[in-house]
Amino acid sequence: MSDESLPQLTKAPIPVQTHTLKLEERLAKGKALREVAPRKAQKEWKPPADRADPVGLLIKSSKGRMEALLPIRYGRMMVSPFTFYRGAAAIMAPDLSRVRARGRRTRLP
Repeated sequence: MSDESLPQLTKAPIPVQTHTLKLEERLAKGKALREVAPRKAQKEWKPPADRADPVGLLIKSSKGRMEALLPIRYGRMMVSPFTFYRGAAAIMAPDLSRVRARGRRTRLP
């Protein structure tokens, strides 16, 4: 494969970093946020009584997808916990919306 056959996007310049704080400052801010929402709080999570059925959420998120590809999607999700959660944002988002926030915004795919 020659360079000429590669899409133009692969030749795009690396964007300038958007953060302005030094590493030490970012680390200190992260540690300060742990005061607000300690890591142990994640371990203490319990599903709320009104939590939607996770399987139902997956089925609902599959609406509009090509039916022939659904077994491939679910097969990929079965490989590991990482691949499961990668395909299960519909389950993860409502769960994360109920945990203590650290004041940082996260964008889910």
